[in-house]
Amino acid sequence: MFIFIKHGDNQQFLVNTNCSVLLLLHYIRNKMKLSKKDTIDLCDEEGTMKFFFLLKTPGDYASKFLTVRNTYYVCRVVRGPPGTRLGNAYKAFVPLLKNPEPELIGALRTQCDELERSRIKMLKSQEAKKVVIIEPSAKASSKSSRRSHNQKSTRKGQFSKTRADVLSRKTKRR
Repeated sequence: MFIFIKHGDNQQFLVNTNCSVLLLLHYIRNKMKLSKKDTIDLCDEEGTMKFFFLLKTPGDYASKFLTVRNTYYVCRVVRGPPGTRLGNAYKAFVPLLKNPEPELIGALRTQCDELERSRIKMLKSQEAKKVVIIEPSAKASSKSSRRSHNQKSTRKGQFSKTRADVLSRKTKRR
């Protein structure tokens, strides 16, 4: 149920994986004296990232993702400067080792580039959906405005109350 975490100048410590990913990363941050603001992740000896920082359920047990008795490296996830257009861009995965192997750096760079490409692709598809959604709503609003002059709407939908409606009813009762 333990893994080895290597960092710095060939230093290492044991970590119990029988806990949540969130708790595991919190423990590693404290043990290595890293800032809470630093986004960190783990990679194996071949440089394969675990992408814990992207998990939707950080409460899942770490043992689900990590192999017992394996060695993992701590990596800092470097993002673009906050408040800029590239604020969410993935710039690099930096292993927190004094002398990382070139193969490890190459594998981390490849994964970072791939993650950034998929992020950009997702943003472009979201932008395309926004354009498609805007067009039909403009047409629908023009049809409904013409219909309101001629006849009442035949749509049956749920009646939604606003806060103003509720308050006006309370004042009428008093």
